[in-house]
Amino acid sequence: MDLNNYDNLNNKNLAVLNIQEEDRQRIARDLHDTSLQNLAHLVHKIELCSMYIDDDPVKAKLELAVVKKNLKSIIDEIRNTIYDIRPMAFDDLGLKAAFERLITVINENKTYDMDIDIDDVSCENNLVMITVYRVVQECFVNINKHAEADKILFHCKQNNDILIIDIQDNGKGFACEGLNSIKEKHFGISIMKERINLLGGKISIYSEIDCGTNVHIEIPLNLNL
Repeated sequence: MDLNNYDNLNNKNLAVLNIQEEDRQRIARDLHDTSLQNLAHLVHKIELCSMYIDDDPVKAKLELAVVKKNLKSIIDEIRNTIYDIRPMAFDDLGLKAAFERLITVINENKTYDMDIDIDDVSCENNLVMITVYRVVQECFVNINKHAEADKILFHCKQNNDILIIDIQDNGKGFACEGLNSIKEKHFGISIMKERINLLGGKISIYSEIDCGTNVHIEIPLNLNL
C-alpha cells in the first residue's frame, strides 16, 4: 500500500474513533447531568415518604405525587437521549422529518422566530444522512446553549447531488480567530469539521461579536462510504 494512502486511511480511522468517543462522552455527560442526578434526588424523596407514611400519610401522599410527576419527566429525558442516539423519525420518515422533529424540540418553548426551508433530500446512503443530522443537531445545541439568540434561519436544500445547508442566528456571536482555540473544542466545532471532512464536504463558520453566527455546509450526496 502507498504510504500516503496508508496515512490518509489511518487519519480517517482516527477521526472516526475520535467522533465516536466524543459522542459517548456527550451521552454520558447528558445522562449524568440530568437523568441520573434527578433519579438520585427521587431516591431521597422516597426515603422521606417512608418516614412520613405512618405519622403523616397525607404529606406522604403529596410527596409521592411529586415523585410520580418527576419520574415522568425523567422518562421523557431518557426517551430524548435514546432519540438522540438514533432518531426514530430518521429511520421511518427520512431526514426532513428528523430535522422537523429536532426543530420542534429545540423550539418547544417558542423561544425562536424561525425561518425554515427543508427539501425532501434524496440519498441512498443512510450513513451520510445520519452524519449530516448530527452536524445540524450540534449547531442547534450550540445556539440553544450559547448564542442567546431569538431568531434562527435553517435552510436545507438539494442542488443536484450537493446538499447545501445554511444555519444562521442573531445571537451574541464570537470572534472567528477563536475557532482554533479551546473554544472550538467547547462548542464541538472540531467534531463538526471532522464529520463534514469524512463526507468529503465543506463547512465554513463566520461569526462576529454581537452579530450572530452563520454556518454554511456543502456535502456531496453521491459519496461511497
